[in-house]
Amino acid sequence: MKLFSGVEPLIQEANLLQPSIYTPLGIIEFSLSVSNKCYLPTQCFRLNQGGSLYQYSYDLFDCELVVCKPKLDLALHLTIEECWGAVFRIQPNKNRQIDTCSFSSYWQEGYSWKDYGSNTGEHLEAIEYENEKYRLHVGTQDGELLMARRDRGDRIPKSLNLNSDFEKFGFIISSDKGIEVPMTRIESQETCQVHFLTAWNRKIEEDVSTWLAVDLLSKQILEGEELL
Repeated sequence: MKLFSGVEPLIQEANLLQPSIYTPLGIIEFSLSVSNKCYLPTQCFRLNQGGSLYQYSYDLFDCELVVCKPKLDLALHLTIEECWGAVFRIQPNKNRQIDTCSFSSYWQEGYSWKDYGSNTGEHLEAIEYENEKYRLHVGTQDGELLMARRDRGDRIPKSLNLNSDFEKFGFIISSDKGIEVPMTRIESQETCQVHFLTAWNRKIEEDVSTWLAVDLLSKQILEGEELL
């Protein structure tokens, strides 16, 4: 593990397809695009608590993706059937730079949700999907929080420059397909980190459990596998 530290991966797996999770409403895929080219993992490992580590080793960059169940600390009256997090870290190789890249959490064709809508909150960009039986949320950090992380040197490139409220709150791309986080230039010594969360539950009126579950920090996701 180059970009994450902590518990070592256990077993190398042969799955080098698009990283994904299975939900009651369909399959959600996690994608990496660099300079408008989509990249697949070059190695995949199983982690201790049932998660997976995907490594992307290329001439231009190294990237790692951890997909695992986060450490949740919800109030007692709230319940979640299941929650998964996905944390990307990418770093250009020595004397190289990444001009543009993007990270996405998108539905694969064949999903069974019937309705969707934006369900954002403070520092949270989220979308709600549902059918007759299930409610599911997909979430990530909004542009305002990404800028705050840049300012304190928390794995966001210095080139990110969202000055107006329009730029901050329109930076993340949300649609019926899912959520995409674009990113600006990443210099040779910089590391960029972006995460997604997915949570679902049986449909209950006025239940906010899944919405709260996708409003976590990357640290809380990685704690599920004791990673840093």
